[in-house]
Amino acid sequence: MRGTLGCALLGMGLAACGVTSGSEDLTTWTDSSHREVATLACPPGEASRVQVITPPGSGPVIISGRLLGTDQLVSAQGLLFFGTNFVDGSAVLWSTDGTPDGTIPVKHFAPVPVGPPRMDGLVAAGSQVFFEFFDPATGNELWVSDGTEAGTRLVKDLTPGAESSWFDHIASLDGRLVFVRTVPGPAPHFPRYEVWRSDGTTAGTVRVAVLPSAFQVRYVSLTVDHALHLFLSSGTQGTVLWRTDGTSAGTFAVKKLDAASTYVNDVGHAGNLGLFVLEDGPNFEVWKTDGTPGGTLRLESFGRPPRLLGTLGTHVYLSTPSLDYRYLHINRISLNGGARTRIVTLPNPYADEPDSSPYIQRTARAGGKLYFSMAISSTGPAPRDVSLWVTDGTAAGTQQLYRPLSLGDEYFSPLFATTDGTVFFSGSTDGLYPEPWFTRGTPSTTGQLADIIPGTYGSTPDGFAQRGDHVFFFASDDTGETQLWSAPTPPPCPPGPAEE
Repeated sequence: MRGTLGCALLGMGLAACGVTSGSEDLTTWTDSSHREVATLACPPGEASRVQVITPPGSGPVIISGRLLGTDQLVSAQGLLFFGTNFVDGSAVLWSTDGTPDGTIPVKHFAPVPVGPPRMDGLVAAGSQVFFEFFDPATGNELWVSDGTEAGTRLVKDLTPGAESSWFDHIASLDGRLVFVRTVPGPAPHFPRYEVWRSDGTTAGTVRVAVLPSAFQVRYVSLTVDHALHLFLSSGTQGTVLWRTDGTSAGTFAVKKLDAASTYVNDVGHAGNLGLFVLEDGPNFEVWKTDGTPGGTLRLESFGRPPRLLGTLGTHVYLSTPSLDYRYLHINRISLNGGARTRIVTLPNPYADEPDSSPYIQRTARAGGKLYFSMAISSTGPAPRDVSLWVTDGTAAGTQQLYRPLSLGDEYFSPLFATTDGTVFFSGSTDGLYPEPWFTRGTPSTTGQLADIIPGTYGSTPDGFAQRGDHVFFFASDDTGETQLWSAPTPPPCPPGPAEE
């Protein structure tokens, strides 16, 4: 452990650590009774390999959704579905009921001379699973599966022939798929953006609307009130919130958000409300929407980019950087409007070093608390430190749970919340070789789930999903390849009292 961490963990004031920050109030998180976070009371958990999905020597494998940052395991028909992509151009669609015998290939796709991944973006809609798939004869198109080999097929060749189609904002709405298709156009014109829906049949896959040609569709979206909400921007007509429920009549502009072409930097949910952060020149505005013009309102504006952490009760919690970008403030704003409240400023033990700005990697909500991983930047692409935090919305209830998490520049530790209040993540002793860990919200209820690859190397767990009383994930193991693993939840660690 680096020596500079001691200053933060002992709860010393920033001035005593040799840090100054002008006139901004930087009263930081302190906990005079906080023990070293490496002292953990939980016993080791239990984890086991479900099935070998990557034959030894055939890897590396790319799990569908991994590169897109979307779900890697999706639920349909009471099963979990996933895809594996291999370097020889082959691919396999799988389903699993959580048992070795019940983990079976739905369909094998023979090798083709194209690099992986051929299969991506699995989305469950009703009892079917949709995914993007590349075939040399049709290019990249939409496919569907009912869980059988015969029922796994091309939905429709939207761009006939070998040319590919491009899809974004793929969402499941009331059992059917809704998505935006991007149709490239000649320069200097913008692409054409089309809204489509599909029930998995050729006849039931139809275009429902063409979005206005002067607009670009931003890369984030929200699902609110059984509809997909998109952000459209134009240099002449500003930024507008649109909605679609997958019908022509239900696709329309909701509200103009800004007179300029701008960006939406972050999105989230608060029950039935959608939340988003709109960049407005030098300011960043936090908005809420229920999908109606009157219910789409600006809540607060910040001079530096906020990151949504989640909601507790009637309040939204978010982080904002300090004036010098060396610290993160945790703030609270009301969903009913009103001024912000500063909850706490998190410590940065590297604040006196160059290129050491803190930022949020991932967030989760479980058991009435918000969890987030905070990284500290470095002079290179990889962070110099990543720690796991939890907050109940108060300064006293904000504490560091574990460090370090993964220090890789391409692999962020997942934060996966289960229905029983457990949060799974990947931790390590040096940040380089992560293994699966879990927490129930205090250092004393934080522990290592399993040491899948004992010794020097880590298993790099990813793609967590819950089915019943088990959590499933992908991890590298003694086969030398990525395989499917599972663990019971909650792990063998009682909730326990708060730290004293």
